[in-house]
Order: sequence, then structure tokens, then C-alpha cells
Amino acid sequence: MEERVKVVYKEKKSTGKTISIIILIILLLCSLSYIGYNEYQKLITDNEKEKVVEERQLYYSEVETMMKQIELYNYIFKDAYPIEDINSIDNQLKLKFGIYALKEVENINNYYKIEDMEEIYNDYFVDGFNAIYEDINCDAKDDVLYELNDQTKTYTEKSGHEHDNPTVDIDTYFVKGEIDNNEYIIDTHILYSNYCNGTCNPMGGYYKSYNDVVKGTNPVTYRRSEYKNIKDTLPTTVYTFVKEKNRFKLKNIDTNY
Repeated sequence: MEERVKVVYKEKKSTGKTISIIILIILLLCSLSYIGYNEYQKLITDNEKEKVVEERQLYYSEVETMMKQIELYNYIFKDAYPIEDINSIDNQLKLKFGIYALKEVENINNYYKIEDMEEIYNDYFVDGFNAIYEDINCDAKDDVLYELNDQTKTYTEKSGHEHDNPTVDIDTYFVKGEIDNNEYIIDTHILYSNYCNGTCNPMGGYYKSYNDVVKGTNPVTYRRSEYKNIKDTLPTTVYTFVKEKNRFKLKNIDTNY
């Protein structure tokens, strides 16, 4: 009896299919690596940007702009510091600032329009600052200094005023500045001198506060050139601004004695 030979057929594996799977796995790993690398680079870039914002120094032009604004604030608000809330400023001072800024910045000498004053407020103070429009009294509170025409919404200087308002010289020195997020903080020293109200202070001298120069008491020096020698004894007046577009808007003013 013949023995039958059993033939076993071995199934041939598909080489092309295996290669395709391997290629897909490699592409998947490459994609995941690429995504991970991009996310890592983005994280590094974001951290570097934050570091740049934190460490960026003020530009000279920025300091110059804010210091010019500070001179305007000082001239009108000198007796109101510190100011934690700009809307707590006396309404008459708000109006006087609007008039004074139009004179100094826009070179307007009469017929001060309310709409122009509102534009000044928008440029120089954070959002929410507002004023009540009324006649502006002189500092002696004995007469109207600027009269409001309700129909034309315009202020005009009242003629025949018998005396001048008090005057004082204010020297403001930049101490340092920093940026905290979008807040620009400027530290200054202020010296007051040459106060006149009908008559001038015969003693002369430079004073660290407006009250002192009015009273003529406690002068810190008699020479402005000695500022460097006395600066460490002076209080610091700190102005905080918020930058919006290309404008620096005052948020508050603090004094550190």
C-alpha cells in the first residue's frame, strides 16, 4: 500500500502590508514629535516674551512724555496729594486742569470749549474721570475766574478781576521708573519755591511740600544746585500711569514721606 505524502502549504505573508504599517507608525511618531517640539518652542517663546515685558526698561521718550504731564498735574493738584482716586479730586481743580492744559498744550488763550476739555481729560486720565461743568472760581473764592456759557458750552475768562491767583515755582526731579504689566510707575522728588500771593515770601528757599512753601517754614535748602546733597531727605511722589495706545493716562498719585 502506497503511503500518501501530505503536502503542507505555507501561507506567504504580505511584505508590502507590513512595510506600510511600519511607515505609518514612523510617520505618526514623527508627527507627534513635531507637535511636541512646536509646543515646547511656543512655551519657551511665551516665557521669553513675558521675561522681556518684565525686564524692559523705560525709553527716554516715555519718561520725557510722562514728566511733561507730571508738571501739569503738579501745577494744579499740588495741594491735593496724595490722590488715590482721581475722581475724588475737587471739581474746581478738575476744571482748572482742563483750562490750564489747553493753555499750555494747545496754546489756547480764551474761549475754552467743553469738548476740548473732555478730550484733555480722555488723554490725561484713566477711563471714568469726569467733571461737572460750572463756573470756575478764583482761588480766593471771591469771584468767578472763568465763566461758562451754557448755550455755547464755552468758558471765557472774566475781565476785571482785581487780583492775581497765587503762584509758586515747582521743580520736579525724576528719580526712577518701572513697568509693571501695563502700569508705568514714575518716582519723583519735588521742590517748591518763590510762593507769591499778593506779596512773595521774603525768606526765599526751597521746600519739600506745598504747605511748607505757603507758610514759609522748614526750607530744605536755599540753593537748587544743592538738590543732590539733600535728595535722600526728600519725600517721594509716585505717579502711576496706564498706557493706552500711545497715551499715558494717570491712575493715581502717592506720596512717601
